Amino acid sequence: MLTREDMVGVYRQIGEEVVDKDGRLVHSDNNRSSQIMYSADGYVGVVSTPAGRKKLANSGGRTDLANATPEELVDATRAVTCYAGRFELKDGEVFHHVEMALSPNLVGQIMIRRVHFDGPNLTLSARPDAQGHVRRILWRRVEAK
Repeated sequence: MLTREDMVGVYRQIGEEVVDKDGRLVHSDNNRSSQIMYSADGYVGVVSTPAGRKKLANSGGRTDLANATPEELVDATRAVTCYAGRFELKDGEVFHHVEMALSPNLVGQIMIRRVHFDGPNLTLSARPDAQGHVRRILWRRVEAK
């Protein structure tokens, strides 16, 4: 049985794929810079960005995007997933209870993913969509330094 201790750690994304209802690969992508963290006390945090994003012309030394031009703001946030909250495990699935997120539409949502471990590799799979396609995100545990 999957336990919280099994999940605890930091993982970096190594790929993403979509398979059809027959298990055939229909999409594959490894062009992201992503990290997911699970804490021992039941919290999860995710940051996922397209690889190779352009830097702002003038960040003003800030950690937020307040000095970005409107165009830079759009480019900097396009295709970014960023959320945090609590997680729980049930029947081989992880439930991410989103408490804060870059996209306000995610707040209050529950992201459900099937969990599969293969050594240091973690695969999180969404439930099938209406066509039977399953999106899988492939992660590798970061070794402690």
